[in-house]
Amino acid sequence: MVPLLLVFVLVLTGCTGRSLIAWGSGWSATAASDGTVYVGTRQGEILALYANKNGRLKAEEQVKWRFSPEKDQRLGGVFSMPAVGEEHIYVGDRGDADGKNGKLYALRKDRSPGSNTLESGEWKKDIEGAIVGGAALAEAEGLVLVGSNDGYLYAFDTTGDTTSKMAWRFPTGGRIWATPVVWDGVVYFGSMDHYVYALTLEAGLNLSKRLLWKYKTGGAVVSTPLLLDGPKGPMVIIGSFDKKLYALKARTSNPGGEMVWPQPFEGDDWFWAGAVSDGKYIFAPSMAGTVYALDTGGASVWAERFEEKSPVVSTPVIVEGKVVVATDKGKLHLLRASDGEELEVSKELDSRVKAPLSHDGTMVFVGAEDKTVRGVDVEKWAEVWRLPAK
Repeated sequence: MVPLLLVFVLVLTGCTGRSLIAWGSGWSATAASDGTVYVGTRQGEILALYANKNGRLKAEEQVKWRFSPEKDQRLGGVFSMPAVGEEHIYVGDRGDADGKNGKLYALRKDRSPGSNTLESGEWKKDIEGAIVGGAALAEAEGLVLVGSNDGYLYAFDTTGDTTSKMAWRFPTGGRIWATPVVWDGVVYFGSMDHYVYALTLEAGLNLSKRLLWKYKTGGAVVSTPLLLDGPKGPMVIIGSFDKKLYALKARTSNPGGEMVWPQPFEGDDWFWAGAVSDGKYIFAPSMAGTVYALDTGGASVWAERFEEKSPVVSTPVIVEGKVVVATDKGKLHLLRASDGEELEVSKELDSRVKAPLSHDGTMVFVGAEDKTVRGVDVEKWAEVWRLPAK
């Protein structure tokens, strides 16, 4: 197996993008919503599971439905969490090991158990490049957006007579492995061309008018943006492979973007995982295993930062005033948000974790590299269930 650090070095030094895609078949990412956990697995399945908070359901009892197409329709694997809408979930398939032929699926949340073919109201769109980042929904505009290894951000219709039709696509100068975020009619995302982009979702515009601004960082941008209110209005918090965390004005007339903080926050390594916030503080893990806690003005708030010395690729979650962090070594940490104290001794998962975490109440859902999905009760600090994904 290729060492994780080597993969990232290849990415940073300008390889074609095939390294990670060929090496990893996916990360079994989870998304929890209304008592259901949706999973895109490493081995090319999409599952809907009961959250099973008391652990009483066993094996197949926990599976609401399973989508596992075979032969030429088989999925290559899923890296990022599904996007969950009112009636459908949207899942990006990585495609093949050459970094091509990605697919975006729209599956009904109430689809038939065990059906391995697309049902009425479902669709699949082929994309030239692989899909590494997740999809984002712009429900007010009736769009689903996803980036690709071919350097384009794609927008597909989700409603009306044009469902599944490509509304438009926007080119960048590098591969897009980041998951976009939609806020107030604008989509924000990063690219490996070192830029953070803000595009308007207004209908009927040509590409030259769609770009609101793009801000240049010093490295590839693969993390998911965080949108929150800051001291000067809405801002975009996003990390880069230049070891810096940026706070950018969400709305600005400056085509080159605009910083909110006097300067970026400098960490000890690349920022891959997305930052999260409890509304008061911002929590951002680095590839060195350090978790930083900042106020909305960019100042550190913990007397001592948390350091695990294992890469953190998985975006954390916040559960009732606690930050849950998973490391590449397969350890789960529970930190008090207010001061960073580790409240529980690290829980060994016996498998590496790179997929973003999700949660429903006090239950945290973890997709691990051993092809399992686990439900962990944060209050009990116990693994309630473990399900082999295949």
